[in-house]
Order: sequence, then C-alpha cells, then structure tokens
Amino acid sequence: MAPTEPPAVGEGRLQPRLSRLTMVALTFAILNTWIALAGSIGLVLPSGGSVSFLYGFLFCVLCNLALAASLGEMAAIWPTAGGQYHFVYALCAERWRRVVSFWVGWTNIAGWLTLVTTEGFFAAQFIQAAAVIASNGTYEIEAWRTYLIFLAVVTFTTGSNIWGNRILGRWNDAALYWSLLGVVVISIVLLATSDKNDAHYVFAEFSNETGWSDGMAWILGLLQSALSLIGFDAALHMTEEMPRPAEDAPRAIIYAVIVGGVTGVAFILVILFCITDPTTVLSTPTNMPIAELILQGTKSRAAATVLTLMLAVCFINGTNGCVTSSSRLLYAMARDKGIVYHRYFAHITPKLDVPVRTIVFTFIFNVLFGLLYLGPSVAFSAYAASTTIFLNVSYVFPVITLLVRGRSILRQYRSERTYFDLGRAGWALNIVAAVFVVVTSVFFCFPTGLPVSGDDMNYVVVVIGIFLILVGTYWIVNGSVFEGPKFEAIIGRAPGDEEGVHTPATASESNGIDEKGEIPI
Repeated sequence: MAPTEPPAVGEGRLQPRLSRLTMVALTFAILNTWIALAGSIGLVLPSGGSVSFLYGFLFCVLCNLALAASLGEMAAIWPTAGGQYHFVYALCAERWRRVVSFWVGWTNIAGWLTLVTTEGFFAAQFIQAAAVIASNGTYEIEAWRTYLIFLAVVTFTTGSNIWGNRILGRWNDAALYWSLLGVVVISIVLLATSDKNDAHYVFAEFSNETGWSDGMAWILGLLQSALSLIGFDAALHMTEEMPRPAEDAPRAIIYAVIVGGVTGVAFILVILFCITDPTTVLSTPTNMPIAELILQGTKSRAAATVLTLMLAVCFINGTNGCVTSSSRLLYAMARDKGIVYHRYFAHITPKLDVPVRTIVFTFIFNVLFGLLYLGPSVAFSAYAASTTIFLNVSYVFPVITLLVRGRSILRQYRSERTYFDLGRAGWALNIVAAVFVVVTSVFFCFPTGLPVSGDDMNYVVVVIGIFLILVGTYWIVNGSVFEGPKFEAIIGRAPGDEEGVHTPATASESNGIDEKGEIPI
C-alpha cells in the first residue's frame, strides 16, 4: 500500500521516533508503581495488613497482566492514538459503534486529565516533604504552597512537551533508569539502616481496623494496589509516534506492568521488613510516610531530603508522560470530531510536530481543577480517586465488547504477520480482566472504613455523576458530528496488513481532505 499524502499546508506530522524501550520507560514513569505503593501504606495496613499489601498486590499484577495482554492483542491490529475507544469502534456492531466509542473515548480522556493532576500533586507533596525534613520541622506545609509547586510542575512539563519533543525519547529512557536507580538505592539504604520486623509480620500479619468484615477489608486494601498499576495505556496513545507500533505497543504495556510488578514486590518487602514503628510513620508531619521511614532509618536529614527529592523527580517525570499521553488522546478525539472546536484542536504544529493546542488544553484544565486542592479535602480526594475508575472502565469496555461479540471477530482483521495473538488463552485472559475491573470499580466507590461521616465518605460517585451529565449533554447536543476513526488513513494500511507503510496521517488527511484543503473525488 502506498504511503499517505504529505501533510496539508500549515500542518505538521507526528514523527515516529519513539523506540520500544522509550515506550516502556514512559509508561513505567507514569505508573511509578513502587512509589505509589509506598504512598498507600496508611490505607493498606489498617485494611488487611501485610497480607493484603503483599498478596493483594501480586493478585493485582496478575490481573493487570491479563488486562494488558487483552489490550495489547487489539493494539497489534489497530495501533492508533485513540487506543481503547478506537478498539471499541472497530469491534462494535454498526448500530452501536459511534455512541460506545464516544463514551469510551471521553471516559479515557477524563482518566488521563485527572491523572496529570494526581501525578503533579504527588511531585509537589514530595517536594514539600523534603522541605519539612530539611528544615527540621520549621517549614509548614500549606495547601496554597502545594498548589504553587504543582503549578510549577505542570508549567515545566507543559513546556517540555511543547519544545522538548525531540529529546522526549531520551528523557523517558532516563526516567526509567532514574526510577530503577531510586528503588535500588532507597531499598539498600532502608535495609542497611533500619530495624527489622520478623518474617511472620511480613508474610502472615493480618489486621482489620476498618469496621468492615475481614473479607471486605482485604478487598478494600487490595484496591490501593490497583492504583499503582494504572496508566499503562500510555503506550497505546503514542503508537502513531512509533516506527513499529503493531509490535512495540503490545510489548511496551506488558513489559511496563512486569517491571512495575517486580519493583513493586521488592519494595513492598523492603517496607514491611523496615516499618517497625508504623504509628510514627503514618502520622508524620511530612504527610509522606515513605519520607518519614527513610528519615527514621538513616537518622540523617540530609540523606532523607536528597532521597525524598529523588522521589519527587520520579513524579515530575510521570507528570511529563501524562501530559504527553493526554494530549495525544485529545488530538485523536479532535481528529474524529468528538470534541468542541475539533478543527482547532486537530492540529499538529509545524516544526514542533506536536499537538500544541491539546497540550495547552491539558495545562489549562489542570490549573483550574487543581484549585480543588485548596477546598475541602474530600472534594480533591474524590477527584483524584476517579482517575482509577475512569481509566479502568476505558480498559474494560473493549474487552467486554470482544467477549460479547465473540473472539472470532478478530480473525477478519488479522493476517499471518499479525504480531500478537492470545490464541486459546484469549477467552480466559479476557474474562479474568473483565471480572477484575468490574468488581474493583464497584468497590472503589465504597468508603474505606465504618462508621461513615461526612468527612470520610467516598464521594467519587459524585464526580462520576457530574461526568455522566456533562458528557451526556454534549452527546445529545453535538454527538451527531462525531465520526470515529478512519483506520487506513491513520495508520497507512488496512488492519492486519503488516506490509503496509506506517505513516500517521494528519487530521485533514484522516478526514479525507487533500493538501489543498479539498475533498478528493
């Protein structure tokens, strides 16, 4: 098949310059699994103890591998920036494909926009924690200070995404090495300097301080582990910037979950062996238990400050990756006419070769919604918690659609050269992935403890309700404009044709417009 037409006048093109290693690196930088696990200590230990923390995480890794493999199989056929909502469009019956694809796309977008906020605030909170340690407690953490640091983080990562695209690959490679270096260095430091718990505490200690039954407490503790593995679909939204997306995207998302699983298990063991005084660690004035654990172990404010800032850099790298992924997804939706002012946002800036307008949109959204941090804590907590539900729901819809339509539907899109095929294991992996996401998404809406008051109620359902109203209204008013993807124009070949040339199309090309701005006959 011949390459697609050159870009229209005044239109740039996404450049296929990202390697498989870079995509694993970008995805793992967003996951930050081992650090996210450290941040969940205060919720997991009262809700199942070590048993829930260690074995719950292992369970989540296995289920997420099934989920990543299920999505990877589809990415091998439809390697586009739309990811999940493009998969659903291809799999659904003609009657349902537009509406389901639209909803999955906006659910995915909501997840990524809120994930940018979450990662950015994690970076800000670790910087604040380092300031508390360095000042020997004289520095006071204030919400407005945290917000200003968050603004600095998102401003920096927005600028790096606009003007640093040429070094994006090397940046993400370095982010991977930095994170791996961090887990190794901090693990060695903690093991060498901290007092130790016995093996029974690490592998068999169960505690329940939630007010729920033991089984329910274990499930709620397990959910915190699920948070640490969210965001691996970043590789799917970057496929149009990979030289071999049909091969590299499936590998990238699976490898990222594996790396997250290995580093996560290792760091959980380190934490459980070293957290001999959980009361002090969990009530730390730094608001970051892992920072207090490092300070207790090293007994050096200088060392604890440096290592805490090392964790902050990990989340700055993660924020950078989130902005990248979010902007590509928004660009894909604009190209498919699923967003207001779609002609404006479906634009790749020449010379920079990035969707600057959707990057700026991501920045403005986060500046505004980041203000929630200055209000009631329950509001921001609900907003941040919605990230996991939105992303997981976007993951599971293509899998459920495939199960409903039957896996045999994939045969018409495959060729002998299709890289990734789950074969006979497909049904089992798809079912495991679907059941896991459906069950955990329901329990994510439960409060973490009983009895419940207005201050500790889980208000994530309110966030979801607002989302449903806003997107539902947009669909009713303007949904008829949404077209869905044109796969051959986007990926430069028919799905399953691995001999086709992968040259991502510009927005105008994918809408059937030639370089003069005219629709060819």
